[in-house]
Amino acid sequence: MSSLTQPTSWTPAQAAAVHDIRTTISASKPPFGQAKSPAERARVPTEGIPEGVRISCELAPPSSQIPTSIHSTSIQPGQVPVFFYTDAHSASLAGAKNDVKVILHAHGGGGLLGHPTEQRFMAFFSRILRALKKKSGARGSSTPIIAAPSHRLATVPKNLFPAALQDLFSAYHHLILKGFAAKNITITGDSAGGNLALVLTYVISQSALPMPGRVALFSPNADLTYASYTSIPHDTISLSNYQAFASQYLGNFPANHPLASGILIPFTASWPRTLVMTGTADSCAESSRIVVSRIQKAGGRAELVEYADLTHMCWMVPNFYPQSDNGLERLAGFVYN
Repeated sequence: MSSLTQPTSWTPAQAAAVHDIRTTISASKPPFGQAKSPAERARVPTEGIPEGVRISCELAPPSSQIPTSIHSTSIQPGQVPVFFYTDAHSASLAGAKNDVKVILHAHGGGGLLGHPTEQRFMAFFSRILRALKKKSGARGSSTPIIAAPSHRLATVPKNLFPAALQDLFSAYHHLILKGFAAKNITITGDSAGGNLALVLTYVISQSALPMPGRVALFSPNADLTYASYTSIPHDTISLSNYQAFASQYLGNFPANHPLASGILIPFTASWPRTLVMTGTADSCAESSRIVVSRIQKAGGRAELVEYADLTHMCWMVPNFYPQSDNGLERLAGFVYN
């Protein structure tokens, strides 16, 4: 970094955007006390949908094959709203094809915030779809699909760990039951969702379900112990904010467990091919480096892409960080390679 306050490569607009995001997040406290029902979370928006995008929702039933590792006597699996993002002109999802590429995305928000139809995610998924369609069109492949589960948020006791993992596992099982080929599913996630994507893949490896073909992560917050955290003054989220959210998400579950922190997963050579993208101005970047290194040392295939001076939440603000579009192009190439 060239400055203690901000990188010299940033424009005034970028610096102002990061300052505003950091100020807003620093003033926030983990929400607790209310949670929406599956039916409430399953509502499809009627406005604000990006042009050329179709959104539908299905309530996935609780999986009958949830591994023992995420069973709980106090937290039971339930229905999971899964939002499907497709091209507005694509055919119905009723007839799933074996060659369809599917992105299963775990959204960020620290496990306490976020929903697949928030404006930031609708815009993000629209951008991903455009990048994927360029690749699929060039190859004459079927139109790609994004499946975005609305997993339970840890804002009430019954939604604490492992509720989110139960929901994501049920969503993955739902895709398999619909006829999508596991080899064509790429599990993705951003920030805390990146960690969930890693841990979900690990949980799937403990089950009877087939493993996904690929994993791709956007600035994963993969170390909830924060031992690998590097304090970067001009990043968007402070250590105290991370710790407060992680503590509430986990409840009494230890952060130094591979089901909590993806960085601690005992990777093997059979781990799916993985792409991890982060920025050098991201305080969690070191956990991305460690994840990739550990996969490679286990004999798996993993690639790390670091973007100069990009912060933790850069993927959601492309108007300030156009470099983030390159990450979506890399994802598309990764999915179709």
